[in-house]
Amino acid sequence: MKEILKDILTENSTRQLREELVLRDTKLHVDLPKMQAVLGPRRVGKTSAMNLYMQELSKSKEISPSRLVYFNFEDERVHFLPEQLDLILQSWRELHPEVHLADCYFFFDEVQAVLGWEKFLNRISETYTKKICFTGSNSRLLHTEVNTVLRGRSIALELLPLSFQEFCRFYAHQPVVYGPEKSTTEAYFKKYLHQGGYPELTRLTEPSLQIAYLQEYYNTMLLRDIIEYHQLSNFQYLRSLFRLVAGSVGQPVSVRRYFNQLKSMGYSVGLNTLYDVLNHAEDAYLFKRIGRFDHSQGKSEKSDKKAYWLDNGLLNALVGIQPERNGIMLENLVFQQLYRLYGSIYQQRIFYYSDQSHECDFVVLNENEEPLPIQVAWSLEQLHTRDREIKGVLKTCAYAKVKKGLILTLEESDSLEFDGVKVEVMPVWKWILESRKKD
Repeated sequence: MKEILKDILTENSTRQLREELVLRDTKLHVDLPKMQAVLGPRRVGKTSAMNLYMQELSKSKEISPSRLVYFNFEDERVHFLPEQLDLILQSWRELHPEVHLADCYFFFDEVQAVLGWEKFLNRISETYTKKICFTGSNSRLLHTEVNTVLRGRSIALELLPLSFQEFCRFYAHQPVVYGPEKSTTEAYFKKYLHQGGYPELTRLTEPSLQIAYLQEYYNTMLLRDIIEYHQLSNFQYLRSLFRLVAGSVGQPVSVRRYFNQLKSMGYSVGLNTLYDVLNHAEDAYLFKRIGRFDHSQGKSEKSDKKAYWLDNGLLNALVGIQPERNGIMLENLVFQQLYRLYGSIYQQRIFYYSDQSHECDFVVLNENEEPLPIQVAWSLEQLHTRDREIKGVLKTCAYAKVKKGLILTLEESDSLEFDGVKVEVMPVWKWILESRKKD
């Protein structure tokens, strides 16, 4: 195996780093005294983020290639047992006997593909250097199953599909809120709304080819990050289950309802298995689910959940672009931005509100701040729609005991006030450009 490893390591160290890489808002920190984990769905640019870091080390710090150790654990040429992982270090020493491992920077891709990776990385950190970066396509990597090994030794950075700002950057457009270029920014937003934020798609002009790419992404996530990663033996129902989830975006749905729907389709799967599989899909960054906003945390956790996909293009690849779903796609896009602002692998600060006669799409919480009710509507031109959306925000403000709400639309702006409660109406694209991450 060593000879194969030497070939792979040499290939990786002599490859030309791509100059055309576009800087993302999420980036690694040079010389941070902790391991850095870049987590997120496949094909969003996790390897590119590491490449950019390697470029920076090569140029600004003049680090030689012999000190940059890169390895992808999904390389099909090798299959490790946990006790064989040290062969990587042995092979590197033999290739570069003049270099001390303590002077190296380590980069490991898709670590979830090999058993024992966490102990291997921890040993490098404790014995040689903490200059380690690794990527993974499953947020479970840093949950309780490895906390005992990596607790306090790593920080997590989530890399998601492109934000709208990044989407514009990939198309070399500087987004603006005011002025003559505003119409161009709005046009890019409508493109982003349906195309989604997978970086590779920005280089494709044929819609059918974009859909083919997205469907391949979905198939890979389904196979590698859910079926293989969790060693599922019964998985024939998964595609039907996730189509049901895709078709119910923004609707509170119980797991039992999915169970009954699958049963009516002829699938045999246990209710507890469905709970597990839906969690697996969240960990693999297919979608995220939110609970009902309630002053009782227990009631919120037990409530029916609303699911939102982490990329609109991926969602369209499953259900197709349908004009009647434009409002749902806009709501789904708002969730993605809310997750960037208020979500992480460790906590969930996004909820929805509903009672017998009113509902509000989102309620977001931030430490030391009041809850903010947010409603999403394609348009408020229809009087019944306007009345329903405003009443939903006002009812949620009353329940949350706050005096401020937000309604996001495709194009409309307004400032409203009802009995001391201020409701701001603004376009989603403008809100995204003006919003900042809450620490």
